[in-house]
Amino acid sequence: MDRTLLLGTAAMLTIALVTGVLTLLKSGQARRLKARIASASALETTSLQATGLPSIRLQTNESRPLLERVLRFLRYHPDVPQAHTIPWYVVVVFGVLVAVLIARFLSGPLGLPRSILSGVLTGFFLVRSIFAFQYNSYVDKIFKQIPDAIGLMVRAIRAGLPVGEAMRSVAAELSSPLRDEFSRMLGDVAIGRPVDQALMRLYKRTELPEFSFLAVTLGMQSQTGGNLAETLDNLADIVRKRVALSKRAKALAAEARMQAGILMALPFIAALAMSQIQPFYIEQFSSPAGQKLALVGLGFSLTGFLIIRWLIKRAGQD
Repeated sequence: MDRTLLLGTAAMLTIALVTGVLTLLKSGQARRLKARIASASALETTSLQATGLPSIRLQTNESRPLLERVLRFLRYHPDVPQAHTIPWYVVVVFGVLVAVLIARFLSGPLGLPRSILSGVLTGFFLVRSIFAFQYNSYVDKIFKQIPDAIGLMVRAIRAGLPVGEAMRSVAAELSSPLRDEFSRMLGDVAIGRPVDQALMRLYKRTELPEFSFLAVTLGMQSQTGGNLAETLDNLADIVRKRVALSKRAKALAAEARMQAGILMALPFIAALAMSQIQPFYIEQFSSPAGQKLALVGLGFSLTGFLIIRWLIKRAGQD
């Protein structure tokens, strides 16, 4: 009874803490948005007086408080709410419930302190995995639409339209989610932000380097001139090849993922077969020592599976 009360109290405190953190983040975002709108008329007067041209700096002086870093580590992006189709509070409550169940299940073989720690780590990893899956799916959809967007801009520019109208055509004719991101980027331009900086903000939201390429291309063209349509056409060809290469890398990594899944499931399949052939082997795990050994084996299996997935992901990024 005491363990159940303690686990329930820990779950309620965790939900309250996460809710308070996200509420503070939302209020801080609202204050920063009001400050940006109030100062939108001041467009870097110092740099404009020095050069007379817009800046194409790839970094800004925007601060990243500790709270935003924690949310980034959780793979929750409050600046891209449309990426998280499942509400954050549903994900958090689900993670807390799983953490409570894991802690209660492991309280016998591991003891209360270790079981609580294991439950918290499991719930944290589950919440992070759900947020990361939603965000990665959202970014992957945008990544596949970038070549079409740049190609549409090239055709609009060759037809005689300015760059702003070409971007508006992308926001009007393409489907979501890239249409929504371009509309948001055009909103930044409408309140006075230069195009290259608005694209860099889009790059920071999606973490796709293709948008930084596009920002540098437009910034350099605004300063040096040249055939913008030809430059964007070359960029579209490069991005199209990157998309094709990414698809091929995922296809080649599918075999490694399948092998990792088989290695993860093989011990359990072997244990099930042994329980049917020689049941007394499995009966040994009913004792406290056997349960601890089973948990250690499960932990090693999960660790190996996660390491293999991490290596596959790093190889795909390289």
